[in-house]
Amino acid sequence: MAVTLKKVLTLRTVVSTSAGMAMATSCYLAGLQVAIMVEGELAWISILVSGVFCLLSAMCFSELTSLYPSAAGIKLFMQNAFNEKTAVSIAMFYVVLGISMVGAESYLLSSVMLDTVGVIASPMLDRFLWQIVFILFVGYINFKGVKITGRLQDVLTYSMLSFLIGVSIYALAVKGIDISSALKSPTFTLKNVMNAAAVGVFMYVGFEWVTPLAEETEDYRMIGKGMMYAVGLLSVTYALFVVAMYTGLTKKQLMSGTSIPHILFARNMFGTWGAFAFIIMSILASVTSFNAGLLNTSRYVYAMARDDTLPRFFSRLHPDHATPWVAILSLVIFSVLVSLAILFTGKYMFIIMMAAALECFIYVVMALSVIRLRKKFPDSPRAFKVPLGNTIPVVTIVVFSVLMIGLISDTTRDYTGNVLFHNYWVGLVMAMFAGLCVMYTLVVVPRFKLAALKRASLRKKRRPSRSKPGKEGT
Repeated sequence: MAVTLKKVLTLRTVVSTSAGMAMATSCYLAGLQVAIMVEGELAWISILVSGVFCLLSAMCFSELTSLYPSAAGIKLFMQNAFNEKTAVSIAMFYVVLGISMVGAESYLLSSVMLDTVGVIASPMLDRFLWQIVFILFVGYINFKGVKITGRLQDVLTYSMLSFLIGVSIYALAVKGIDISSALKSPTFTLKNVMNAAAVGVFMYVGFEWVTPLAEETEDYRMIGKGMMYAVGLLSVTYALFVVAMYTGLTKKQLMSGTSIPHILFARNMFGTWGAFAFIIMSILASVTSFNAGLLNTSRYVYAMARDDTLPRFFSRLHPDHATPWVAILSLVIFSVLVSLAILFTGKYMFIIMMAAALECFIYVVMALSVIRLRKKFPDSPRAFKVPLGNTIPVVTIVVFSVLMIGLISDTTRDYTGNVLFHNYWVGLVMAMFAGLCVMYTLVVVPRFKLAALKRASLRKKRRPSRSKPGKEGT
């Protein structure tokens, strides 16, 4: 009997996976950047604007998933809207750059651990060991099965959300915020609010990675609901915590360029024990992000191999756990290699900017897919349809196109204003990698397709013929 993916995931786990992919240690840095760009006490406005933008995109993903509830979802959306070559090229681009975020996240987590535990052997070796430990732990949990992985995701995500909301409410009650003074600040302008909202979009990056789990949910319609619920939960949590963190940091700390602002905030507000609690939460955030990312990308790789656009062995499922173990192992190895590259270069912000630009690009493509599929298959049943005709998809295309162009044409700076790198390098690297993906699609994928046809032909020849019994002579 063939091994298949198990339909065991509930709406609770869909929400926790969607929100968990976005909740990473790097989001604390992005949140503080938002607060610095606009008057800190009003940072919640930009964060909620970012949430609205992402909600528009979530609605587009929901309609597409209701049409094609598959582990190969995002690829199928593009394949049916455009063509297979376009779909495979963009899908390869998406998977590799998406999982690369693990390298950046593991680097930031190792910073937290070095600050907590101190240096044992050497800073470089300690960082590498911390990165390996967390990547391997999440890889093992994913290998053991989606039900176990889902339960872990539930515990981690909902613990994080509850903790951050509770701490934020307490900190804001103690510190207080002066809204009237903030509204009079010269930094509170429409331009700054929108620029900060563009940065804030990064805090939601990855919520859509839950779509490859459509084949493992009890009801595929949960995917659309789960994404929109997740964006709502993230909006409330981030809006509260970013303002609380800003008010809890000193001016010196705000301008220090620290990579652990949440830990400094905790020490200021709650002392040593508070910092320790935030260290635990930071670990949970990274593990949650690793877990959700590996859970979803492994299913995506599995589905692409099943469709003969990647080597067939990536589609192997473990007979006991029904998990795509080859895909999981391969992505773990790739994550370790990316972590090593970031460890030696320290360019984690470069990966973060590439991931943000890539997400903007994907959101544009998904909105275009909604419009195209409505024209091509107007009568196909949809469990969810984005309201107001094509208005929301068009707005999504415009918003995220502007954000992507703005990001690539911008300059990444630290909190003191020093230039880290010019973002046109992000665009160049992405263009080069996109070219490699196109070459792969045009040169390598046809060979996989031909091999699949040969295998099918051989299987057909080996089947015993079922000729009709002859009539008895009279």
